[in-house]
Amino acid sequence: MHLWRIRSALSSVTPALTMLGTLGLAAWLRYSSGPSDGIFAFAQADVEMVAAIEVGRIASIEVDVGDVVAPGQVLVALDSGPVDAELAVARAEVERLRAMIPAEHARLDLELEAGVSELKLELARELEEQRRARAEGAVLAGEISRVKQLIEDKQASHDALGSLDVQRAGVDAIATEKPRTIQLLHAQIAAAEERRKKLLQQAGPETAQIEADLAVARREVEQLEALRAQQTLRAAHGGRVSAVRKRPGDVAVAGDPIVEIANARGRVVACVPERAALHVEAGDAATLWARGGTGRPLTGRAVTVGPMVTQLPLRCWTALNVPAWGREVTIALDQPIDLLAGQAFDVSFERSDSAPAAPAAPAAPAAPVAKGAPAAAPPAGVADALRMTVPAALQQRSRFEPSGILPRPAEARYILVSDDTGHKDEKDEGVPWLFAMSAAGAVEPEPVPVNGVKELADIESITAGDGGDVYLLSSQGYSAKGKRKKARTALLRLKPDGRGFRASAEVHLAELLDAAGPAALAELGLPSGTRPLEIEGMAYRDGALYFGLKSPLDAEGNALIWKLGAPRALFETQRLEGAGLSLWARARVDVELDGAPTPGGISDLCFLPDGSLAIASTPSTADGAAGSLFHVLRPEGGVLSPSLVRRFPGQKPEGISLALSPGKLIVVFDAGAEAPFFLELPWQG
Repeated sequence: MHLWRIRSALSSVTPALTMLGTLGLAAWLRYSSGPSDGIFAFAQADVEMVAAIEVGRIASIEVDVGDVVAPGQVLVALDSGPVDAELAVARAEVERLRAMIPAEHARLDLELEAGVSELKLELARELEEQRRARAEGAVLAGEISRVKQLIEDKQASHDALGSLDVQRAGVDAIATEKPRTIQLLHAQIAAAEERRKKLLQQAGPETAQIEADLAVARREVEQLEALRAQQTLRAAHGGRVSAVRKRPGDVAVAGDPIVEIANARGRVVACVPERAALHVEAGDAATLWARGGTGRPLTGRAVTVGPMVTQLPLRCWTALNVPAWGREVTIALDQPIDLLAGQAFDVSFERSDSAPAAPAAPAAPAAPVAKGAPAAAPPAGVADALRMTVPAALQQRSRFEPSGILPRPAEARYILVSDDTGHKDEKDEGVPWLFAMSAAGAVEPEPVPVNGVKELADIESITAGDGGDVYLLSSQGYSAKGKRKKARTALLRLKPDGRGFRASAEVHLAELLDAAGPAALAELGLPSGTRPLEIEGMAYRDGALYFGLKSPLDAEGNALIWKLGAPRALFETQRLEGAGLSLWARARVDVELDGAPTPGGISDLCFLPDGSLAIASTPSTADGAAGSLFHVLRPEGGVLSPSLVRRFPGQKPEGISLALSPGKLIVVFDAGAEAPFFLELPWQG
């Protein structure tokens, strides 16, 4: 009986003891760690709402829920039929007006040619009359001499001499007046021929109205092309499709989401409990272990810390009915990778000014680094640079040697040019391709096509103009075999065309320079002609293109910068006359090669938002890899005074531009056989 009572008592208190034990274990787990250990964190997702900016009908949706998309990838195509029809009419009007200009020039040329011919005919008549007058004068002089002799011999009267004097006076008057008439006709013929020459070289008042109408038509085409581009909706950032709100055939209302993309790339939010709120600061190192994952932990750094203790997100509560309080800390991973939105982590922080031993890993280590992350090993001499991730599929299709870079903020990607494309000595060598790269350095496996040209060779620079224009420039130089084929002298103007671009205009600069003559070349700093010419830099500002020459340098070792004041005139007339090409500035941009100062040439240019100029340089003619970055605070032409920003020992900075990251400049390097790399530097302050 006594044993039964004991068993009954234990049975009644067992649930209470179990609950107390569970609560005690939970409290031990919650509070037994140090002030910054065992902190819960989760991958925070940014949701991108993709919507039309104007009302339109959805033609197709290219993605589905769960698909992984890259920056710039096409998501939705709106019906572009009405815009295409208007664009076709506008382009036809441009072509009609363009055809009218040479037709008008031809008509005026015929008129001027007829006028010149009439003047030349009149000149011939005057010359004939002059010759006749001279002949008559000679005959009359002989006759007068003969009559005078007869008068002296008393064989003729003075009356016969009088009539001859009258005739001679008339002939002398004609002979005296004809030279002045002939001189006037020569001047009129020269003026008419000069007018005809100018008509052929540049536009004049005769075609001013057509030129004005053509400018309006071109602007209408640009506006319609921009509207046409808006009919294709692209992903601004990479991520995973979380929702598709509409179907093909539906009407898309401006601002109404069609596709939603969740992106949790490299950003984690830690919920620091109130007890540890004062123990974490911005800049502290963070180690993260993914719950339920395997592999090495991730590392990062606290970039923002909540300014006050407040109620934490519901995800951080240990019980749904018990709010948790603390500070939110945003962590940026050292190597940005794609995380699963909402993925849970355990975090440990280390103070940035101390170096304590690494904390012991929890039982659930982190998930492995995502495939495609940039290589961790930095290049020699540029320890803070990141390697680009070049997919094997792209390597099999083409060489990739970055020589210039252009940011495309609306597409959340960069466009890069490569010295060479395709494979050497194969039929695809020089295929007209550009390349796209994400902000994190992931190069897209599919090249960006350039339609309208057959070949791109030795493309060294790329820059953006007005109205969506993009300019590409070849080096203008000779190959290692001493040849300079036409593809190496191209200056192209591109327009957006689907995922890629279309060449809307093309000139061949070196050929135009050769035709300009020795005097014009000397004014541009080319006294020995275009044989040593190499142009690797190009930038655009206020309607003008600026070309940075790698070679030649001037007699003092300065690199040269040309200014093309009227690019549109150059493309329309295919002539340097009227395009405003001039030697704008000189700058000393030396590099250090094997520790010795070496004359540097310009490898790229970039005008910054504050009006200053960034210049990248590499050895002008010397063999070897070296580079420098310079900054010109007030680039006003003439002799510039660049300030050295940084040297890149053993490396070749080939392209510079504003970065997608605000306030930063991006530099791309050609690493030869190794993976190319890039570097972001602050340009402000």
